[in-house]
Amino acid sequence: MATIENPSNIPAEEMADMEEVCRLIAEGKRVTDPALRQRISDRAEQVRREMLDRHGLTNVAVDLIREVRDEE
Repeated sequence: MATIENPSNIPAEEMADMEEVCRLIAEGKRVTDPALRQRISDRAEQVRREMLDRHGLTNVAVDLIREVRDEE
């Protein structure tokens, strides 16, 4: 399998994980490796915390629901 170019300086371990997930998806398989799933979960949690620290809690869904109600 061809390696994906890394123009955005993604760390090598993250790039390898991303390639593995893409390979599995292309084959129609699920990610079942517990270690890979844990690394993905840990990174997602880290990004969630960074966004929360940077932007605070946002309630986009509430505004969208109110907007839809007003259009009816």
